[in-house]
Amino acid sequence: MSWFFGSSSPKVEATPVVSQPSRPDNLASSLKDTDSKPAQKVKPCCVCTEEKSKRDECMLFSRADDPQEDCKGMVVRYKECMAGYGFKI
Repeated sequence: MSWFFGSSSPKVEATPVVSQPSRPDNLASSLKDTDSKPAQKVKPCCVCTEEKSKRDECMLFSRADDPQEDCKGMVVRYKECMAGYGFKI
């Protein structure tokens, strides 16, 4: 017969899909390399926040003629803190 009237061949039933429960031993995480550690790279905006706020407050509200000279110690502390995280200022 033609495709319009149907086929004379017997119908084939689809095989059921077997799903497995998700367990740690069958997830893709078991395929990852467990020996390497992900790099913990920090953003410069997220470190030394206390030193940064003290430095900024000193620079903004200093009553000295030269705020840079007046707040030099706080600027140095902020730079040392950032250098501890690998940032060069």
